[in-house]
Amino acid sequence: MGIGSNLMVELQEQEIEEQNYQNIVDEAAHYVVNEKMSREEAFAKAKNLHEQRQDKDNYVVIDEETMEVEYLQPELKEPVFQKTKLLEAVSNELFTQFE
Repeated sequence: MGIGSNLMVELQEQEIEEQNYQNIVDEAAHYVVNEKMSREEAFAKAKNLHEQRQDKDNYVVIDEETMEVEYLQPELKEPVFQKTKLLEAVSNELFTQFE
């Protein structure tokens, strides 16, 4: 592997980390808006759940092609929510608050 290959891998890893962080922030915003949690409490919950979802002992891969998974614990299932303007605004605030 050349230097360019290593750089591409690093860039992909950085993109994944950024997307994971955005997912945590979006989920935390959902808890703030819809479950009336404090920002700190919501971010901690979303981060904790995200870390648990990453643990291979907590899920089973249903479809190898799409990497669809089923969580063994129902509380790990990601919430489904529409990203409203309010949710997006709270998400943006949380993004900068917890960077």
